[in-house]
Amino acid sequence: MNITETLKKEWFVLILLLAPFFISFYLWDQLPEEVPTHFNIKGEADDFGLKWMTAFMLPGIALFTYIMLVVLPGIDPKKRIKSAQKPIAAIRIVSSVFMIGIYAIVMAVTLGYEMDISLYIRFATGVMILIIGNYLNSVKPNYFIGIRTPWTLENPEVWKKTHRFSSKLWIIGGLLLMGLPFIPALSGSQLILITLVTLLAAVPILHSYIIFTKLQSNSQESK
Repeated sequence: MNITETLKKEWFVLILLLAPFFISFYLWDQLPEEVPTHFNIKGEADDFGLKWMTAFMLPGIALFTYIMLVVLPGIDPKKRIKSAQKPIAAIRIVSSVFMIGIYAIVMAVTLGYEMDISLYIRFATGVMILIIGNYLNSVKPNYFIGIRTPWTLENPEVWKKTHRFSSKLWIIGGLLLMGLPFIPALSGSQLILITLVTLLAAVPILHSYIIFTKLQSNSQESK
């Protein structure tokens, strides 16, 4: 499936991504000149910028990310993945919904509504990691999406085993992230959040190295 066919099939995602631009034009005069652009772990605004940053930059980043995820499979030099594959499509859709959700809640806070943005981001991040983890096991070797380490790209077997392991890890990690906001003793802990996200990123890399060295060792012993 080429880029045009992919965009036609995912027309609803394009509507979702383009809608914020029209909403921002409509609400432009209601937005204050200075808007929150960053929030701390407690959901409190701790940095501010010009209103176009929230109104147009956020949806612009979301649209750009989606387009890149449509285009990248087509420029894979070895054509190992296609944009229509379920894992790739799922990652595109989930990331788009996640970023438009951030736009919506930041706009609501900017307009004076009381919203716990930190609760949304932590819970939504958990949902996104859970869904991506569910599809991670199905991602075929490529240069753009997945656990791309020197060892997974070198050996298809390492790629397969690493993604099978990482899929389970990310599902568990996603569930934990979803639960953190509802545990009072842990919900405000930035250290736990950073530690959990770091482990989800670092453990698969370490696992790919261990699998690669183990396969190499077994290969040398069989000679």
